Amino acid sequence: MNELYEFMNKISPLSVESYEIYMDMCESKTFKAGSILTEIGTVPESLYFIKTGVARSYSVTDKGVEYIRSLISTYNILAATEALITREPSKIACQCLTDCEVLEINYTALIQKCKENQEIAAWYTRTVELHYAHLQKTNDELLTLNATERYLILQKRIPNIDNLINQYHIASRLGITPIQLSRIRKKLYSK
Repeated sequence: MNELYEFMNKISPLSVESYEIYMDMCESKTFKAGSILTEIGTVPESLYFIKTGVARSYSVTDKGVEYIRSLISTYNILAATEALITREPSKIACQCLTDCEVLEINYTALIQKCKENQEIAAWYTRTVELHYAHLQKTNDELLTLNATERYLILQKRIPNIDNLINQYHIASRLGITPIQLSRIRKKLYSK
C-alpha cells in the first residue's frame, strides 16, 4: 500500500476498503505559495490534509497586524476548525506559504461518512484528539519556553524551515519580531 495509507493506519487502523472510501471523499489539489484556502469572514466547507509543503493559519487584529496561530507541514491537517464546527464565519485564514499539494475534504461529507463507517469515525476521532494535543503542546511551549527554545522545536517539527518560508512568518509564529529572530539565529550559528 502507499505511504499515505501507512501514515493514516498509524493513527487508527483502516481497512483498505475504508481507506478507499475515505480517499473517494478527497480531492487532490495543488496550490501555489500565497494561495488562501480559507478567508477570514467566510464560512468554510473544507479541511485540508497537507501532502507536501508548508501552510499557516493566522488571524488579523483590528490594526491589521497578523498573528500566526499555526504552521502546518507535510502530513498534517489545516482547517479553520471552529468555523467548520459552528458553521459561522471564520476568525482565521488558512494560507499556503510554499507550493502545497493537498487533499481537500468536504467537512459535511466527512461527518456523514463517520456516521456510516466505524473505522473512518475512529480514525477521525483519533485525528481530532491528536490535533487537540498538538495545539495544547504548542500553547504550553508559547507560555513556558523562551524564544530560542521555541525556535529550536519549530526547526525540528519542520526541517529546513529557514529555507522554506519567510523570516517574518517564523518570527510571528514564535511570538517575536524578525529582529529578535535574527539575533537568535546569530547567537545559535556563531558558536
